Amino acid sequence: MRIRQIGTLVFDANTNIVVDETNQDAPGIGFRANSLFDPQPFAAEIAFRRATRQQALNAVNAFARELHSYAQRRRDNLPAVAGGALVVVEDANGGTSLRSYLRDGSVTLLGVEAISTGVLARVRVTGTLVNPFLDYTYTTTAVSSLKPYERREVTLTGTSDAYLNKNFVNQQIFNMPGLYNALLAIEELESATGTSRIQAINPASVSSGITTQSWNAGWATLTRANFSSATSGTITYTIPTSPRDIYRLFIEIYCPTTPSSNARYLVSWSGQPQIAETISGDRSWYTPALIALDSASFPLTLEIQSVPTGTLVMPIVLLPIDGVYVFNVISLPTLTAYRAVVPQTAGEPPFKVSPSGTVYGPPGFVSSRYVAVFNGAISPSLSGAYADVGIYSHRIEPAAFA
Repeated sequence: MRIRQIGTLVFDANTNIVVDETNQDAPGIGFRANSLFDPQPFAAEIAFRRATRQQALNAVNAFARELHSYAQRRRDNLPAVAGGALVVVEDANGGTSLRSYLRDGSVTLLGVEAISTGVLARVRVTGTLVNPFLDYTYTTTAVSSLKPYERREVTLTGTSDAYLNKNFVNQQIFNMPGLYNALLAIEELESATGTSRIQAINPASVSSGITTQSWNAGWATLTRANFSSATSGTITYTIPTSPRDIYRLFIEIYCPTTPSSNARYLVSWSGQPQIAETISGDRSWYTPALIALDSASFPLTLEIQSVPTGTLVMPIVLLPIDGVYVFNVISLPTLTAYRAVVPQTAGEPPFKVSPSGTVYGPPGFVSSRYVAVFNGAISPSLSGAYADVGIYSHRIEPAAFA
């Protein structure tokens, strides 16, 4: 890696990272493919060339003082960055867009020696980077007019196959009166030809007093069950054989009014003992179990008890346990917007819901340039209902620091 700056120390002919005669770059700090959110250890050797010994030692003193001083306050209006000296490495274009912050710095004086042009002091600096090096500016991908329960495959704008991206999301929801719980799932796809494994499964049958309603979700015609006159009933689904994977089972049960205290659902399938859970009035999404697809399809039975008439049970949703980021948002009615931003780069708190509520999910996610987006937001009225999702991508160049 080519380190260009630590704190206010910009490297030049008299102060530089130590490399040998054949290397252009210092050894990297390592690229951790599966822990890109985590702090990472950092180490580098720096040479200070000055006219006299005291000038060289004063340069070391000033550098060590900066590491201490910059650790004492939040950096650059970033609430989540609890101090640290700015560290900049060279990007693929020779620029200075890739940066992080160094905490817990330690400076070790390795030696002071006379050279033909003066005195050289060598130090080793170690510490912890608050996050991998990334571009603190971002590009924006607008995923517009998502229908309720639509799954859409997206190529992130302004990104490249050569890099990874650390992303954050902002979602706005329109014409969904009464909405109090929404689920957004984003799945990384390995290439431009990758296909999403997210599935929504329609009812195969419903019991008396339950009607079905279908709508165009963009990628499929989906069907929900409406407890039009019943307050209890049974819905069955057929679980398919592919794509073969292990999934989280998500069930959405939307109650138009607060259900009674004994409202509950029970779900079971072959080989799975019955699972029961209370249906509450402040959320509609439930995730009772993992489910693995088999070589043959099999029925899943969902029994609903003691709910208000007008309760809606949506198609069940299967989300792979790997490579899918889930944002489960609960608010007072009517939910209209929320955000989940990367805290290392954000000048505001990472989560915000309108009206007030809670986001259950990660503050951002890492992906290639190809993703699938699933919009799990719906209300009793489907007329004109849609959502816009903004995905904001910070570039990560592994070769710049690996």
